Amino acid sequence: MKKFLLMSVLYALLVLPSLAAREPNAARGVKRAVAMFVAYNFFYIFVVLVVWMSMEG
Repeated sequence: MKKFLLMSVLYALLVLPSLAAREPNAARGVKRAVAMFVAYNFFYIFVVLVVWMSMEG
C-alpha cells in the first residue's frame, strides 16, 4: 500500500495532464489541469496523514 501511495505521484504526473489535454480549448485545459493537480494534492495530503499514519502504529 505504501509503495502504491508513493507511485501515485508518478501516475498523477502522467494521467492528469493527459486528461486535461482532451479539452478543445487550451486555456480551459490548463485551468483544468491545475485544478486537478490541486485537488490531487489535497487528496494525497489527506491519504498520507490518515492512511499512512494509521499504518505506522
